[in-house]
Amino acid sequence: MDEKLKASAQKQAELCKVFGNEQRILIIWALSECECTVSEVAEAIDSSLQNTSQHLNLMKDKGVLSSHREGREVYYRIVEDEFIQNCPLVKSHPSLFT
Repeated sequence: MDEKLKASAQKQAELCKVFGNEQRILIIWALSECECTVSEVAEAIDSSLQNTSQHLNLMKDKGVLSSHREGREVYYRIVEDEFIQNCPLVKSHPSLFT
């Protein structure tokens, strides 16, 4: 089997683990159109700051999200990765957050 195909399957499996939680799927949908602060994401998904922050950090550690700090605020966004950007969860989210 082709090594590139194996690597792609491994990456897909890792993403599936990350998206195996409804809160993380809601986070992806909330971030699918723009970057947001932790508090904005928490409000959008109706969750606590602490719980949202834990999910965001895990998703960042897995390479799904990136972040940057502006003063006291940390902004999160979906990584500019072709594989992630083409993920059906990212591409076909319902319009719940507009």
